Amino acid sequence: MLATNWFRQSAPADQIKVGSVYQRAHDGNIIETAKVIDVGRDALGIPHVTYDVSVERARLAKYEERRTLGLESFAERFRESIAADRKGDGKPAASRKSPAKHDA
Repeated sequence: MLATNWFRQSAPADQIKVGSVYQRAHDGNIIETAKVIDVGRDALGIPHVTYDVSVERARLAKYEERRTLGLESFAERFRESIAADRKGDGKPAASRKSPAKHDA
C-alpha cells in the first residue's frame, strides 16, 4: 500500500452513490477502479456496495469483475473519487486532448 493512502480520509459513506467511480493505486503501477452499481442493505440491515472493479497493471492484461463490500469497508478502501474528473469518455480530464483549432 502506498504511504499517501494512509493519511487520506475515507470517502464519506453517505456520498457513495450509484454511478460514482473511485480509484485506488497500489505499488507496482497497479490501478484499481470501482464503479458503484448498487448501494443497499442486506437481510440483516447492513449497508453494502455492489461495484464493478477493473484492475490494471502497466503493460499487462486488465481484468474486471463484480464485487460486494460493506459500505464502510468500501469507503475505507476507495478514498479517491474520480467521477468529477471524467466527462463520459472513460479518460481522466488531464489525459483528454482538445482538438486543434485552425484559424480560417
